[in-house]
Amino acid sequence: MKEYLSIGEIAKIFDMDVQLLRYYDARGLFVPAVRHPENGRRYYHFDQVYLLATIRYLRRLGYSLEQVEAFVSNEDVGKNMDSMTAQAEALRRRCEELMATVDTIQKKIRFIQRETPQAGRDTFRHKTYPTRPFLHIGEEIDLFTYQPLYFYPLVGFYTAERKWFGAYLYREDGAEALPQGTDLAPDTIPAGEYLCGYHYGNYTTIRESIGRLYAEGERQGFVLDGCVVTLNIIDQFSEGHPDNYITALEVRILSRR
Repeated sequence: MKEYLSIGEIAKIFDMDVQLLRYYDARGLFVPAVRHPENGRRYYHFDQVYLLATIRYLRRLGYSLEQVEAFVSNEDVGKNMDSMTAQAEALRRRCEELMATVDTIQKKIRFIQRETPQAGRDTFRHKTYPTRPFLHIGEEIDLFTYQPLYFYPLVGFYTAERKWFGAYLYREDGAEALPQGTDLAPDTIPAGEYLCGYHYGNYTTIRESIGRLYAEGERQGFVLDGCVVTLNIIDQFSEGHPDNYITALEVRILSRR
């Protein structure tokens, strides 16, 4: 084995970008043993591969570069073991969060698969629902800063004067745990009989579809609630073109005339 390796040879052994090795050099984290005095080329002593292997190992464990620097410069094995124990616990928590996210995404997929076949243009149905939980988000502008939104179906509430939104805590059995890290109590969509229809396309014309829903309620002789519940079935998180969006519209039937 060669005693010294060029930066290109080191990069090839570890399948790394040369620029990353140069960055490590600039930080003082992984400095070449020899630098050519004329052309500045970097050469690493073979024994340095052990240090680079450690750096790569720690990065795979999720250590920041600052943590890596502290680890490799620390001569106290006990402190490094404490550091690895803490990092293992952080990885365990992260794994649990990721598994919870996977579970939530799978539920959203099942929600889309269940609801899409029922949708139809100018189709109206009566449905009876139990109380359904959702997590309050707020006004439309708040949607873009609420990260769990991306994993849950979006529920909207439209009255004549305003609209607001939430994350629908969908689950087949009607009960849903809150997203991790959330200590808010869920709100609920009231139980009852609903007149249901659908909106197709961009949300800019959704109030026209809501108007048709109320007109259908009038035709059938219903007294309807003043708030329409909307549930995104196909939206920007599952379809790239707004013309293909599908939104369920539901309004509670209060009585019959």
